[in-house]
Amino acid sequence: MYNYSKRVRQAAIRDVLEEHPAADQKGVDLALRKRGIRVTQATISRDLRELGLAKARIEGGDYAYTAGPSGTRPPAAVERSLAVMFRNFVIGVTDTAHMVLIKTHPGNANGVASLLDSLNRPEILGTVAGDDTVLIVVDTDARRIALAREFRALLRGS
Repeated sequence: MYNYSKRVRQAAIRDVLEEHPAADQKGVDLALRKRGIRVTQATISRDLRELGLAKARIEGGDYAYTAGPSGTRPPAAVERSLAVMFRNFVIGVTDTAHMVLIKTHPGNANGVASLLDSLNRPEILGTVAGDDTVLIVVDTDARRIALAREFRALLRGS
């Protein structure tokens, strides 16, 4: 129906979110339309997911989709987003064997898992997200202990 390559469309999404966070997917759609790009809601949803963009709390307490500068998700930006997610949505961290379990408020596990995946940390072998639980498989017990300690510090806000 529309003739925009995925690369062009996703670059446009990053550009519009760098300029101004969008409160919802309709806001992303309107910003794209102003640039002459018309897409379906399903395409926007898929692109946001593939880009690793999730809603996070922004200044003033509102939630919005935001993009890091320069069209990428640099590690520092991901870590800042993860800290915000932990402060707002995570309620507990436990660990055992080669796994770390993160409990969130209902409906927030997927956003947390997506950010964890975008960290591209070698010790994280994979994540599985449910509605309110993220299971992280870690390569060694020593790294699992360090990762759980790091996540508990994020939860405390330190």
